[in-house]
Amino acid sequence: MRKNLFNHSVLLIMLPLLASCTTINHQAFTQQISEPFFTYHLPKSTSEKPVIVTPTAITTEFKYENGCLLAFDGTRWMTPVFPEGHATFDISNKTLELLGTSYQMGEVVFAGGNISNYDRDKAKTYSNTLAEKCITEYLAKFYGDYEKIYLDRD
Repeated sequence: MRKNLFNHSVLLIMLPLLASCTTINHQAFTQQISEPFFTYHLPKSTSEKPVIVTPTAITTEFKYENGCLLAFDGTRWMTPVFPEGHATFDISNKTLELLGTSYQMGEVVFAGGNISNYDRDKAKTYSNTLAEKCITEYLAKFYGDYEKIYLDRD
């Protein structure tokens, strides 16, 4: 009888532990996947304290390959960097949404932004971390004012 009581006690103690282990593993499995690009905090501009961004623009084509979103300016492939909340990527449809407008891979976008060399130390200020394989030698940092460019491809 003691042995039977002991087995039931152990079972009562072990069941919650097993259930909690299953829950932890399930949470780790369903953890949200990071966007396939860098993001950064773009301060809000007010009349008292305007945010002055150097008025430069870049024209890029986007491509999604091997789990990486890349921007191409005609001469070099770059890792895109967007302000937080500007961009989302739909992996199943391979579409990039920039402030409510969807772009298919291969479409060309003209936007406020600039191109810079990748600097590992400066990249630590970005909101998410990309897989090493997705980081190129150059970054295409976008500020906003996205516009789709329609090219005549005859």
